[in-house]
Amino acid sequence: MPVPEQHFDCLLITRPQPEASALATSLADLELPAVVQPAFTFAAVELAAAKKAHLQRAITTGDQTGQLPLLVFTSTRAVEFALPQLSRDLLRAGKLAAIGPATAAALQAAGLGSVLQPEEGYTSEDLLASLSGPGERPLQAFIFAAQGGRKALLDGLQQSGAKVHELFVYERQSAGVQAESIDRLKRSRRILSVWTSANAMQQLASSLPAVAWRKVCAGEWLVVSPRLAEKATAFGAARVHECNGPGNAELEACVRKLCSDS
Repeated sequence: MPVPEQHFDCLLITRPQPEASALATSLADLELPAVVQPAFTFAAVELAAAKKAHLQRAITTGDQTGQLPLLVFTSTRAVEFALPQLSRDLLRAGKLAAIGPATAAALQAAGLGSVLQPEEGYTSEDLLASLSGPGERPLQAFIFAAQGGRKALLDGLQQSGAKVHELFVYERQSAGVQAESIDRLKRSRRILSVWTSANAMQQLASSLPAVAWRKVCAGEWLVVSPRLAEKATAFGAARVHECNGPGNAELEACVRKLCSDS
């Protein structure tokens, strides 16, 4: 039976694996054809011995003065790729912070129990707001991340007076674009796309054929923050919806609502 024109006829999921496939599976009962097309895969980057030694000195000195550096983990992948390279004792001696609840949970699951996180929200801006009170501003901070992201966090910490060091513990690699994904997007009339990263927007804008990208832009975009909503509009999204969280549970609820309202 043809899909009515007012309904979505394609769901584009751009978040990384394994979350992308898990989201598609949870929405299978909608019978909405899903294109699972992550923009990136990820690989570990080994920290240089000098950077590890610098971190060790900063924590040891801070412990002696009572002014511990802030160790900020920007994502669950930062946790995944940083922890095998650092001793638990070293990390337990530092002051840990996480961008949001999923990253905090990953640290806690690894036995690192005391983790600062935003009281509300899950963005760099939310974490910075939680550090704005008296006594909360760090004198020194180490950001565990991939290169090319979290500029707002870096700038915000520097503007607060902190000396900031970026420790790149993983890198993004293009996931490539599947031929079947391109074909499905080209044939679709109304696409609902799911976005959790501005870097993913940039990557797919440059790697998808122009005709497929125009179809995506002409559809509706579901994003996970006001900053991504602005990015989506800049990329030419016809209509943008903002979800109330970055996890699969929140995204699933938002997709279901949009499908029922369409």
